[in-house]
Amino acid sequence: MHPKNSITPEVVQQLLTVETDFGNTPIDNRGAMIFNVAAGTNIEDALQTAKTLSSGLGQICDHLHDSLNMGEMAYCDGVKTLALIAEAVSALVWSVQRGLKPKAEGEAHQ
Repeated sequence: MHPKNSITPEVVQQLLTVETDFGNTPIDNRGAMIFNVAAGTNIEDALQTAKTLSSGLGQICDHLHDSLNMGEMAYCDGVKTLALIAEAVSALVWSVQRGLKPKAEGEAHQ
């Protein structure tokens, strides 16, 4: 039977993240990392989190810019915080992209 004539609902596999480490923060000599994106998270949730973190990152950068422009002090730990947030956003996006690969490869083989 041709699929467009079928009344059976198409089964769609939910797209999920894959585990992705970030922050270069091992907690033991086996390579276990403190920070990572957990495998199995819905990609819409991961992208929403990345979007929220990215927005916050922009706000922190604007605040830092304004503070420095007014002659206030800047601290290295504040800049390191910016780097950690940027890495978290990147890890979320990479995790989503890696989660999409198996689906795209499966479609190419069909």
